Amino acid sequence: MLDFPKIGTVVEPPQKKMDSMEYIRFCEFCVKNNPHITPENCLHRKTGEEKIKVPFHF
Repeated sequence: MLDFPKIGTVVEPPQKKMDSMEYIRFCEFCVKNNPHITPENCLHRKTGEEKIKVPFHF
């Protein structure tokens, strides 16, 4: 039988939540740094999955 050490629960501090202005700035930064995103296609997601011939192949 395997004998693993007992690890107690880790209590991490809660993540800071973004306020509205931080979220707007973050979205603006992402859009400005990705020239492929336009107002017309911002909700479309192109990952190239349709081109995959062999799954999980490197």
